[in-house]
Amino acid sequence: MRKLLGILALMLLLAGCGQTGTTAEPLPVETEEPDEYEALIAATPVARVEGEAVSPDGRFEMRAVGASGQYVSGIQPPEYLQIVNRETGEVLWQDSGWLWQSILWSPEGGFAALAYTAQTWCAITVIETENWTTWDFILPDGSSIPEYTFLPENWGVWQSEGCLDLTIGRGGDAGEQRFYTCAVEARDGKLKGIVWEERHDSLPGSYDFDHDWEPEIVELVTVGKDEKPNLEGWYELRVRTADSRLYWSASFVEAHVGWGSCFACRVEGEDYLLRYLPTMYQGFATYTYELFYLDKTGVEQVVREGSVSFDINFGAPMHESFDPAAVAAFLEEVRDLLADSELLLTTEGGNFRSGGPGSDFKDDLAYWMDDPLYNESKSLEENIRDMGTYWEKMRTG
Repeated sequence: MRKLLGILALMLLLAGCGQTGTTAEPLPVETEEPDEYEALIAATPVARVEGEAVSPDGRFEMRAVGASGQYVSGIQPPEYLQIVNRETGEVLWQDSGWLWQSILWSPEGGFAALAYTAQTWCAITVIETENWTTWDFILPDGSSIPEYTFLPENWGVWQSEGCLDLTIGRGGDAGEQRFYTCAVEARDGKLKGIVWEERHDSLPGSYDFDHDWEPEIVELVTVGKDEKPNLEGWYELRVRTADSRLYWSASFVEAHVGWGSCFACRVEGEDYLLRYLPTMYQGFATYTYELFYLDKTGVEQVVREGSVSFDINFGAPMHESFDPAAVAAFLEEVRDLLADSELLLTTEGGNFRSGGPGSDFKDDLAYWMDDPLYNESKSLEENIRDMGTYWEKMRTG
């Protein structure tokens, strides 16, 4: 009995030096009192499945089955983890259990992300639910999550079906946090994934986009940043609630097709988001804007919107319309909104920028104001009309 107590004291000491929520390899136990060790194991709780055990459509459920009989840090892993068909009970996927495991289902239930830990490491596996193939998360350089790096409580979120955001590291005294975006796809009978690292920056300013009198957190996320030319990923503007729940997001890139701008506008004493897309391709232009707030679920509620289309392909068979008054009226309407706004993010012109008064944003006017024909003494409409007349004369002879 004295030998058993000594071994148990050693196990408790080792457990006290370990990581909370992590597993360890089973400790060897040598005892002359097997019945007492068996009693200890029988009284030791089995780790459960944390997170979202049931898929969103209710078809599947992950369960912890049995007990391994291994005592580690006052708990024992289950013998198996199983995903079962909830209607028939059929086991569709099975693996060994761990001392800590957490599952997140994608919005449509096509994928499940399983996070688990051992004594000195953690890992994440994504499971697809058609052929039940798996993909193990790796860092962008191809390596595994470093030893002694563990997961926070809110370690992941599915942004959409097939797109998973991950947080690695617990932050603070527990070590640096790093952020990743993963795209997964079932192809050729296998599950494949691509990983980009994210950089998170909190934007200054206090905004209440859902009008509930509680300010939101606004983040600028740079995805896949690389020092090499042309390897920049994309930018995301994210709005989170005060408890860090992701509320709303929008993506922008520096390639022409992904240009766009977003502003925080103050209208009649309340905060709104303004999405502005002044685009032109091969002489055809469509400028659009949407002014909106967010409801309690993060869905956009548009209160004002506008658009104008024109082209400058004078003399060409595909020429459609050019209305200087309509173009000028649209631009002046947007300028009124920008007068009391802050730039959150823009990639217009292929140049990323963030911060500063919205009134300083001139990318939508650059096409006109940078033209040698622009006359500062005239109104915007007069300038647009004069330019159109000149271009039409030059192109139609």
